[in-house]
Parts: sequence; structure tokens; C-alpha cells
Amino acid sequence: MGTIPLTAAEIYSSKESYRQMVANLELMVNRYNKVLKTVLEVEYPLIQGQLRDIDLKLKEAEETLNWKMEGIWDHISMVMDGVRDLERRIQKAKNNVEEIQTTVQSWVLPIFERKDGKRESLLSLEDCQDRLERRYSLIRESGHRIHSLVKENQSLLLADPASDIWKAYVDYVDEIVLDGFFTAIECSLKYLLQNTDPKAGLAPLFEVQLDLVVPDLIFRPSLDPGTNDGFYDMVESLLNDIYRISSLVPRLAEHSSFPHYQADMEDMADLADMRHDLMGRVQAVMAACCDYRSAFDHYSYLYGEDRKEFCRQFLLYGHILTAAEIEAQVGDRVPETPPTLQQFREQIDSYEKIYEEVNRIEPISIFQNWMKVDARPFKASLLNVIKRWSLVFKQHLMDHVTHSLADLDEFIKTADKGLSKKVEKGDYDGLVEIMGHLLAVKERHSVTDAMFEPLKQTIELLKTYEQHLPEEVYKQLEELPEKWNNIKKLAIAVKQHVAPLQANEMTVLRKSCAAFDVQQHKFRERFCKEAPFRFDTEKPYKLLDAKHIEIKQMESAMTSIYESAGLFEVMVPDYKQLKQCRKDLCLLKELWDMISLVNTSLDDWQTTKWVDINVENMNLECKKFAREIRNLDKEMRAWDAFTGLDSKVKNMLTALKAVAELQNPAIRERHWNQLMQMTGVRFVMDSDTTLADLLKLNLHNFEDEVRGIVDKAVREMSMEKVLKELKMTWSTMEFQYEPHPRTNIPLLKSDEELIETLEDNQVQLQNLMTSKYIAFFLEEVSAWQRKLSTVDSVISLWFEVQHTWSHLESIFIGSEDIRAQLPEDSKRFEGIDVDFKELAYEAQKTPNVVEATNKPGLSQQLEDIQNRLSLCEKALAEYLDMKRLAFPRFYFISSADLLDILSNGTNPQLVQRHLSKLFDNLAKMKFQLDSEQKATKVGLGMYSKEEEYVSFSEPCDCSGQVEVWLNHVLDSMKATVRDEMTEAVMAYEEKPREQWLFDYPAQVALSCTQIWWTTEVGIAFARVEEGYENAMKEYHKKQVTQLNTLVTMLIGQLSKGDRQKIMTICTIDVHARDVVAKMIAQKVDNAQAFIWLSQLRHRWSDEERHCFANICDAQFLYSYEYLGNTPRLVITPLTDRCYITLTQSLHLTMSGAPAGPAGTGKTETTKDLGRALGIMVYVFNCSEQMDYKVLLPPWPQCCHVGLGTLGAQ
Repeated sequence: MGTIPLTAAEIYSSKESYRQMVANLELMVNRYNKVLKTVLEVEYPLIQGQLRDIDLKLKEAEETLNWKMEGIWDHISMVMDGVRDLERRIQKAKNNVEEIQTTVQSWVLPIFERKDGKRESLLSLEDCQDRLERRYSLIRESGHRIHSLVKENQSLLLADPASDIWKAYVDYVDEIVLDGFFTAIECSLKYLLQNTDPKAGLAPLFEVQLDLVVPDLIFRPSLDPGTNDGFYDMVESLLNDIYRISSLVPRLAEHSSFPHYQADMEDMADLADMRHDLMGRVQAVMAACCDYRSAFDHYSYLYGEDRKEFCRQFLLYGHILTAAEIEAQVGDRVPETPPTLQQFREQIDSYEKIYEEVNRIEPISIFQNWMKVDARPFKASLLNVIKRWSLVFKQHLMDHVTHSLADLDEFIKTADKGLSKKVEKGDYDGLVEIMGHLLAVKERHSVTDAMFEPLKQTIELLKTYEQHLPEEVYKQLEELPEKWNNIKKLAIAVKQHVAPLQANEMTVLRKSCAAFDVQQHKFRERFCKEAPFRFDTEKPYKLLDAKHIEIKQMESAMTSIYESAGLFEVMVPDYKQLKQCRKDLCLLKELWDMISLVNTSLDDWQTTKWVDINVENMNLECKKFAREIRNLDKEMRAWDAFTGLDSKVKNMLTALKAVAELQNPAIRERHWNQLMQMTGVRFVMDSDTTLADLLKLNLHNFEDEVRGIVDKAVREMSMEKVLKELKMTWSTMEFQYEPHPRTNIPLLKSDEELIETLEDNQVQLQNLMTSKYIAFFLEEVSAWQRKLSTVDSVISLWFEVQHTWSHLESIFIGSEDIRAQLPEDSKRFEGIDVDFKELAYEAQKTPNVVEATNKPGLSQQLEDIQNRLSLCEKALAEYLDMKRLAFPRFYFISSADLLDILSNGTNPQLVQRHLSKLFDNLAKMKFQLDSEQKATKVGLGMYSKEEEYVSFSEPCDCSGQVEVWLNHVLDSMKATVRDEMTEAVMAYEEKPREQWLFDYPAQVALSCTQIWWTTEVGIAFARVEEGYENAMKEYHKKQVTQLNTLVTMLIGQLSKGDRQKIMTICTIDVHARDVVAKMIAQKVDNAQAFIWLSQLRHRWSDEERHCFANICDAQFLYSYEYLGNTPRLVITPLTDRCYITLTQSLHLTMSGAPAGPAGTGKTETTKDLGRALGIMVYVFNCSEQMDYKVLLPPWPQCCHVGLGTLGAQ
């Protein structure tokens, strides 16, 4: 056996150490892998740095350590401890999170439950607050624990509380708490929803009581919508208490915008739906309960009506008065018909019946299977009310029986005592007493005889309702009939005994009556003479008091006579005179009270100072007096006192109207003087003037005159106001200036406000002059009219001169060319320039408008300058017309543009900006460059507005006068287009059309396409005539192929210019295809057919080298105006008809006028026809200012150069 190598032996000797190392490494790896496997996505960023440190240490060990190195065990232990610590901390953090989850799960119990947890019990609301406090306390403690666990996890995970990864972790835990609150609130809401489900068949959850609180039926708690502290609010409060648990724990995520979780809970759609469903059930059950309560509304009259008023009406009329009877009672009294005993019986029986009906009402009702309504309090209260109603009528019957018998008993005793006295002759007082008792027995006879039987029936009725009377009543009912009969017998005997004495007294009484009648007639005559019936009576109240005493004495004697006559049965006169005196006295007292009140008020007013007079209040008071006077008794109206009072109040009302008008602020001292002169009364009008002073004017007699003066004053004040505003306006109205762009001379600025104000003020002054009240202000108004008229004329003239000067200044001062052409007019304008500048500077020194324009001689100076400017303008116009004759297209640009062209005529580069106004589509030109790369005056080509470039066939000389070289440009343009067209027509068949069209400008390609279309259609017709019938159809196929080729090209890559060119050719080709198709459809076989002749056909003449356009019998030479690369309109049948009409009118040297609504294409169709003929078309927008004078100068030139014109209305 060989020996073991030392290395192997050494390794073997350390096997235990290696084994421990390997075991520790495996344990470390397992823990490390456990961390990686169990760590959550939200936890990983928190420990990512720690894992990275461990990974670095492991990597370092892999690369640098081996089994033999010293300190390897320490290194393994160090890494091992790091992994173990990390694993321990992570596990602890997870345990804390699990504890948080367990804690929030403990909240998932209904907060409110049935009492004692029994299924048949109601929701326990008595200990509601205690349950809430216990649950709130539990959640608060849980919240503190959750916060401490999160804080502990921060320490365990070594997290920075400000870092985003820690905030994400807190959001994770925050979401757990949020879910816990959601589940807890959901649990309580589900409990309430399950127990309020009508289909669940559970016992009622809530109870309310229905009670009667007169005059209303109420629920406790209230079920009426909109009431505070009702059932709805109670349930809402319960739900708020449930939601409030989420506000007891402060938010874990401090970076959140909410301090707690309640806002999130309220935003939860599921919880909101459950809450909404529950409150919907509450509203439904409240409505059902209210309907149940409404079923008892027909009993409301029992507790809603006034019991006393009901009984009063029943006892008076035997029934309750209807609305119609109550209304009738205001005028004619409803006859009283006391109720019969039968009516009492019916009334009491009705209440007994209602009592039984109410007694059968179910005390408990269930709604929606979860709301119990306890109606027992209501039922008990209503039964009590019904009992009281029944008792009212029973008690009335008992009181009626008792009182009737007691009154009769007392009367019998009194009558028996009085009739038993003896009367001797001459004993007047004794005789009167006996006669009184006899009269009383007589008056009561019939009523008393009939009362006993009804009383017995009433007692029997009361017995049926178990109402018993005292024994004394029954005894009286038995004894009183006999006593009453005895009193009647006694009265007869006594009457026979006192008959002789009665006869003597009657004779004496008749004499007294006659004597008193004579006395009252005499008193009436004296009363009519002495009473205060006149308005000027002095001390009326003293007279009234004296007459009152006299009447009172006579009324006392009359009363005594009436009483005696009644006892002895003697007829007495009515004594109407005395009664009339009493009535008149009362009316006089009322009238003089009114007179005194009116006089007192008017006297107080007369001391009122003028400035303090409140006419409105006085007028109201006077009208009140007038109404009260009208309401006095009509008998007063014949009295002088009444007439005087009425006149005084009416005069005061009239005077107050005048005073009110005189208080107008428009009244001036001159108006007071006119008033005093009119009334003939003089006084000083100042602050001490009183109402009494004004009343001395007898204003009620001068009502119309006062109104006239006031009206005049008001009108004059309005004039005064207008003139004051006028003066204020024009004192601040100043000219606005702006500097002239070239010379900085101050020019008047157009001020719309100034012009508008001037026009308005002139109209105002004209209106004032037409007023009949102008006399006082005539001189001032006339002066202002003159001033403003001058302002108006000077401003108008100034602006005309200023405008003309501004226009001519740049021409005669700034243009050397014009100065050289018009030397005399330039010299004249220099003088004008000096004068105008002097005026402008002088005007600037006086900014006020009125002062500046009313300077002496200003208007004449401006007129002189205007006349001289007119001479300059005329000379300039003649010069421009000469240029226009040389180049007619100048007629179609403004004078300003023409002047700019003329002033820069020797510099073609500066004239280029106007070329687009002179040519259809020539926007600019290309000039030849010299050795220094500067542009010369030799034109090489032209650019369109679409940037299409076309080289001139020969260079164009642009030197010399502008009108000369512009004619050269025009000739070069036309020659170039013609040459290009000649070449294009010849080259058309040398290559495919889709290649050929790129070799030439857009206008040339389009025109040549139209020429060859005409040619090829003619060839097709010739072949048809030769017998080849399908020639036209074959050509149509060729057209379709060519069109498809162009469409394919449009889909591909093209430049903007090429795309527009092909689109325009497509537009014309489509019409050409449609024409050929139409001829095929109509089987046209002859080139002379109208359908072909009516088309606009282009042809090329090789002999003349010109393009012609034919349509019908008209032929036009193509004008070769450069049109650029512009689009063309789609040609419709209407376009064809327009072309025929317009060309025929041109052929006959007439004009054409397309008609139709706005926007239908009249103008564009005419312009398109011009493009088809190569003609420059000018469009005029016609207006009222455009007349023959405007159109006449350019018209012959249009005809001369072949331009088209179009007037658009």
C-alpha cells in the first residue's frame, strides 16, 4: 500500500473544519435564497443596497479567498452574520405587516346590531354612544400600534424616511389599512342593508311612534322630508358614525394630501352605492309611513276645529254654517234655528260611532318588513278627543235642564212674593211694582207652559248615555208645574183687583205724553237755530256741550214716560224730533272733530319754512282728510260747516300741487317775479319764506298759470344744462396730432369722438333754436351755433387740405423725376408747403378746438391753399394720363402705385413689386448679372406667384422710360409663351404625354393638351366617316388610359408645382373624356354636330404659328398672357352654357352678364374663360361711386390691348 501524499493528508486532517465551513456556507446560501424568494416587490428596493453589499463580499471571496488562507473562518462568519441579520430583520418586518393585517381584520364587525343580538329585537340605539366609543377606542389603539409597527419596520429595513422607495413601501402598508377600513365599513353597511331588505323576511329593525299633538299628527322621530333631527337625519348620522372610524387613524402616508382615510372612503364607489341604496330604502319607507298617516286625515276635523265655535254655531243654527252661509251672514243675518233634541241625539251618536271606529285601528303596523309604526299614542289621544266632543253636547243638555228648572223656581218665588203685596189707592210705586210682576208673568206664560215635556225628554235621552242628574232636579221637575199654575191663578186675581187703579193712571199718563210731544217740537226748532251748523261758528264745542245737556234731560223724561207706558199698556208717540236732535248732535260732534283736526294740521303746516316743506307728505295727509270727509254721513253735506271744510281741503290740495311745482329746482328769481306780478301779491323770496306766504298768493286760483311758469322754467333749465355741458365739453376738447412720416410736421389726427360730439352738439343747438322758450338764451345759443359751424367747416377744410398735401408732398418734394417733369407745379407746391407748415405749427400752439378754428382769416387761408393744391393735382393727373396712354395697363392700378412705379421707373428691381398688379401671374423677373454679380437691366425670364420659372425666348431690355420697357416685358412674355407653345405642339408625339408635360410650363402643357384633344377627336371623326365605326370608342379608351396614368403619377412623389400642373390637366381631361363619352352615347358621327361645335376647341395653325379657340361659329386668337401654374375650375354643363353665351356675345361685339345668386361662381367662371383664351381679366367690384366717369378712360384701352374686364356687383 502506497503512502498518502502530504497534501491529501493535510486536507484530510482539516476535514471537520471544512465540513463546518461548507455547512455554514450552505446555511448562508439557504437564508440568502429565502430572502430573495420571500422579499416583496415593494420591499426589494429597500434592501437592494444591503444585498449588493453582501454580493460584493461574496464576489470578493470567490475571487480572492481559498481554503488555506488565514482568517477565512472570520470572513465566512462575517458574511454569515450579515445574511442572518438581514433575514431576521426582513422576517420581523413581514411579521409586523401580518400583525397590521390581523389588526385591520379585527375591525370587520357591524358597529350597530340588534339589541342583545336577538334576531327579533330592534336595532339597539340606547347604548349606541357606548358602542361607538368602545369601537372608536379600539380603532384608535390599533392606529397607534400600526404607526409604531411601521416605524419599527423603517428601522428594521434601514430606510431613509424621505426617500421615494420608503414612501412606496408606506403606500403599500397604507393600502392595507385602506382595505381594512373599506372592509369594516362595508361590513356595517351590509348589515344594515340585509336587515332592511323587504324580501329578507326578518323582524323590523327600526320603530317610530305615531302621536297626536294638536293640530298635527307627528312621528317620533319625524318622518317628514326636510325636517331636522328626523329619522332620515338619524340614519344619516349612523352612517356618518360608521364612516368616521376611518378618520381615527392618522394617515401612514404623510406625503398624502389627506390627514386620514375618511376622504378615500367617501370616494369609494362601492360604499357610495351601498349608502345610496340604504338611504333610498329610508326615503321609500318614510313615504310609505307618511301615506299611512295620511289615511287618518279624515279625522283631522276632530282635533283641528275650534270646539267652542262649533258649539256656538250648532246651538244658534242647529248646524255648522257653510262658506256660502258665512258670506251671506255679512249682509243679511242667517236666521237662528236652535237645534232640536233629535239633532242633539244625532250629533252625540255620530261621535259614539267614530269612537268605535277609531277603537278598531290596529296599534302596530309594519312597512317594508323593517319599519315598525306604533300608533298606540295616536289612538289613545284621538279617543280622548272624541270623548271630549261627545261630552260637550251631553254637558250642554245637563246644564240646560238644571238651569231651566232653577231659573223657573227662582222666578216663581219672586213673582209670588211681589203679587202677594196689598196696593191702596194713591200708592203709585206699589201699583207700578204689581204691574211689573203681572207683565213678567204674562211674557213668560207660553214659554213656561211648553218647557216641561222637552225637559223630561232630555232627561230620558241623557239616561240612555248613562248621564244622571242630581235628585234635586227630579224633585223640581215634579213640583214646579203645580207651582207655576198657582202663580198664573194669583196673577189673574191681582189683575182684577188693581184694574180701577190702573185706569186712573192711564188717563194721567196720556196727558203727560201729549205735553211732552209739544215740548220736543219746540226744542227741535230751537236746536236748528242755535246748534253750530255754520263753518264760521265760534266756540262750537261749547254750544255742543250745552245742547247735549238739554237733550239728555229731555231723554230722561222720555225714558220715564216709555217705562210707565209699558207697564200700563198705553200707546206712546215716537218722539222723532228729539231723536233727530240726538242724531244731529252726534253728527255735529263728528264733523267738528274733523274740522278741528284739519285746521290744526293746516295751521302747523303754514309755519313750515320754504326749504323744509314736504309737499308729498302734506299731499298724502290732505288726501286722507278728503277721503275721511267723503266717508262722513250724507246728512251732513247740506250743512255749511261741511261745505266749508270740503272747500278748504280741496283748495289746499290745489295749492299744494302748485307748491310742488314751484319747488322744482328749475325755478329762478325771474320766475318768482313773474308769479308775483301775475297774482298781485309781493313778498321777499328767501330762506325765511313760509308756506303761509305762498298761500297768500291764492295759488288755487292760478293753477294753470303756475303750471305754465314751471313748465317754462323746466324747459329753460334743460337748455341751461345743455349750454353748460356744451361749454364744459368744448373747453376741454383739444386737437390730437400725429407727426408726418417724412417731415415730422404735426398733422391733425382723425378723431371720431370729436366729429361725433360736434355733430351731436350742432343738432342740439338746432333743436334749442326751434323751442318757444329760447328767448332768454337766444343770444348765447346763436353765438355757439356760429362757433361750432366755423369749427365744422374749418375741420372739414383742414382735413381736405391736409390729405391732399400729404398725398402730393411725397410726389412734388420727394420725387426728383416728377419735379423734373413738372417744374412749374413743383415750384407752386413749394409755396403751398411753406404756407401749410406754418399753419400746422401755429395750430399746434393752440390745442383747444374752438379757439384754434375760430382764429380770424384761418378759413380764407385754407381755401387759398386748397385752390392752389387743386392746380397741382390737375397737372399731376394730366401727367399720369399721358403715362397711362403709353402703357394702358396703368389704368388698372391706383394713382399711388402708378406714382411709385414712375418715381422708381429707372430701377426695374424696385418696380418688380408692382408686376403682379400689371400682369395676370408675372410676380417677378430674373435679371442678368454683371461681373460684380449685380443685377443689370436685362431680363432673362419670369417667375409666377407659384414660383414657376420660364425663360424669355430672347433677353428683354428694361432700360429707359418705365412705360417703354414694361411694353418690352409684355411683348417678351407673349412671345415666350407663343414660342413655348409652338415647340410643345410639335414635340407632343415624340414621347409619351406623361413625360412630355414635364418639359414645358404648366400653361403651355395644358393648352397643347387641349389642342391635341381637338386634333385627335377630329381624326376620330375622319375615321368614322371612312367607315371605322369604333374609332371614337377606341379614342375614349385612350383618354381613360391617359387619365389613369396621370392619377397614378399623382399618387407618387411629385414636387408641389408638378402636382398642381397634373391636377389641372386632370381637371380638363375629365371634361374632355365626358364630352367624348356623351358623343358616343348619342351616336354622333359628324364633326358638325352641335354637341361638338358647342365645346371650346383649341387648334394650332402651322401657317400662322398661332393658337385659336373655336366655339360654335366664334373664333378667338389666343392672347398668350402668362397664367403661371394656377388651378382650373371643374367644367360642368352649366359652365359649357356660360362659355357659349359669353363667347357669342364677344363674337357679336357685345357684352355678357351672368346672373344668379351670390357665391354660385359667376365671377370665377368668367375668369376661367379668360384663362382658357389666354386673356388678362380685370375684376371690378361695382358700387354707387362707380359711374361712367370712372370706367370711360380705361375702356378704349382694354379694347385696344385685348384685355378682359368684369364688373362684379
